[in-house]
Amino acid sequence: MLREISREVDYLMESFSLLQHLGAGKGYTDLKESIGRRFEEPNQEILRKFEILEQIEERANQMFESDKKTIQYYFPEQKDEAMIHPGRLVLLWDHFEVNDFQDIKTYKAYVDGLSESEYCERFGNCLQNYMTTITRDDSELIKMSEPYAIISYLMKMEMKDEEKWEIQKLFFDREEHFGKVTGLLEKAEAFLRGYQKDLEELTQMFYQYWSRQLEGREMTSYMKEMTNIDVGGSPLGFNLQASVIRPNVIMLNADIDDDGITYKGPDYYRIGVLFGEGFDIGADPPSQKEGCESRVMQILKLLADKSKFEILSYIRDKEAYGSELAKHLNLTTATVSHHMNALLLAGLVEVKREDKRVYYTANKKVLEEIFDYCRKKLT
Repeated sequence: MLREISREVDYLMESFSLLQHLGAGKGYTDLKESIGRRFEEPNQEILRKFEILEQIEERANQMFESDKKTIQYYFPEQKDEAMIHPGRLVLLWDHFEVNDFQDIKTYKAYVDGLSESEYCERFGNCLQNYMTTITRDDSELIKMSEPYAIISYLMKMEMKDEEKWEIQKLFFDREEHFGKVTGLLEKAEAFLRGYQKDLEELTQMFYQYWSRQLEGREMTSYMKEMTNIDVGGSPLGFNLQASVIRPNVIMLNADIDDDGITYKGPDYYRIGVLFGEGFDIGADPPSQKEGCESRVMQILKLLADKSKFEILSYIRDKEAYGSELAKHLNLTTATVSHHMNALLLAGLVEVKREDKRVYYTANKKVLEEIFDYCRKKLT
């Protein structure tokens, strides 16, 4: 059974992440300050990681100054969960499927070699998945193998008409847009290879940390213990990859066949390099810290949203999957996914995958902690 913690830098993924980072316009300094407000003062290891990242960021901002508007168009700041990311659609980008490609040249050759039906199917999957950044229910994916199916699905999506028009242009003028985005990727890859030594240092720290954490343990059991996510476990093992440019991300994928039971490959994880000594996955800020009140305010804002409140009420004492919630609340499955992403990030729901479905249930422990905090503070 495979148990692999990669020591290699994935330049294709990191190049994509760099463009996302530059397009969002949010610096590592803000992230460092946010961590400092919620947790204890960062230790020397975390400070060293930020030192490297801030150096790369400063130089990248200079290097890509002339490309700023183009990057912001294809990789815009995600101001809400329903935003389109043109760059992902143009590239047919799936974080896990692209793991088989070592560089941009081979990925370009792959996309150029797709037939019309294969291209439509990939584009359709991306269109359905771009809003579900945390979980994906494969049982609800619609297969689209020709342009009419793409446009028909697009017309039914809940978004502004101008956004639909933009997506149509991305779809029909694919060669023009693909050329622009891959050009940016190639420039980003060349830039990052100039920081090979620094990237390898961060990746080595990642390898050493996770080798200690997972000694004698399975990744799925560790994640279940540290987070609210239970995706089962592939009998074929797992592959764990470092995410450098997006240093606080957690992504996981179970590669399951269409029957919903048979695993086609190992579980695939991509985890940010910031997680390490003094900053574990699933760590909560100390209750006496200022950050605890900030978290409570965030959760109360989520509970003030009627749909999110109704979702938590429905899954209070039972598990439910996306389309079930959509039917009960008279919402689309995409809208339910938007709400679930926010609830999961706040720790208010637990997630479990069975066959091809993703099931949700309310995390009563966290809710009780929030209400206890409010009770002590206010009464």
